[in-house]
Amino acid sequence: MKLSIIVPVYKIRRYLQRCIESILQQTYTDYELILVDDGSTDGCATLCDRFAQECDKVKVIHKKNGGLSSARNAGIAVAKGEYITFIDGDDTIASGTYYYNMRILQSNPDIDILEFPVTKNYESPNSEILSFKPEKISGNKIFPDWIRRKGYEHCFSWNKIYRADLFNFIRFPEGEVFEDTYITPMLYESAYNVYYSDCGFYYYYKNEGSITSCYSFKTQYLLFRNTVLLYNKVNDTYKMYDEAKHILLTCVDRLTDLHRCSDGEKSEYSNARNMLKGHKIAIGELFKMNISIKQKTKFIIYSLFGVKAHSLFFAAIHKKLC
Repeated sequence: MKLSIIVPVYKIRRYLQRCIESILQQTYTDYELILVDDGSTDGCATLCDRFAQECDKVKVIHKKNGGLSSARNAGIAVAKGEYITFIDGDDTIASGTYYYNMRILQSNPDIDILEFPVTKNYESPNSEILSFKPEKISGNKIFPDWIRRKGYEHCFSWNKIYRADLFNFIRFPEGEVFEDTYITPMLYESAYNVYYSDCGFYYYYKNEGSITSCYSFKTQYLLFRNTVLLYNKVNDTYKMYDEAKHILLTCVDRLTDLHRCSDGEKSEYSNARNMLKGHKIAIGELFKMNISIKQKTKFIIYSLFGVKAHSLFFAAIHKKLC
């Protein structure tokens, strides 16, 4: 079989059938669907077993709860496909997505990662489409190109099809959230050929209780840390100084988010702030950057007085507005 589709399942009974049916209705048929029940207690396990009984393409793993990364890793461990893709159990995939993109991969067997379009916040007034012009990038151009495209702003694991052997030595970091921001740069650095496709759609739903809607010091710290790691790589290893400045502004934004939820975590917040110590963008450089006037104005305090003043100011504004 060509494709292994891995779906982590945890307390999403309300959405899971919608997700599974969108996969089973695909016109592409050379796949296995691996449902990883990560210790659900809301009836998901029974629903997974029912689909497995009704369709021989469906395989179910029942495991103790270990989190999203653990569930994905469990799926990777048993996957038999030449290619692997992921879907979160509360999202769906557009009809024909696998058919057209697997045709591209079959015609271009040297492609290691294929990325296809996304509709974010699907069926919401705030929906947003992320699309691509068809293009193949190769060799040492892949990671720099990914940075120039600001791929770190859509570090999703699920709108991509990967050659399975990319995961021979790479796994999702278990016990963490925002794991995509950690593993995606590693995968792009490991690839020899990447293709950006204009075929199909991944439909991402913004659901209450999802990891991205959970706001805590721990979750925001991990997101901030992964962004700082990427900044250091782009600035120090790849010497892409202009692009690194954009990532540094993202780091500053995420440090401000971290400050908002740092009550009781003062020393940890101070340690996080020290990660950006000595990294500054002069106000003259800020106004030369290709960002909006609104963004330039927002970061004036950071440029003049540093991250501490910036975080204190915007955290105070946020508190006042709330």
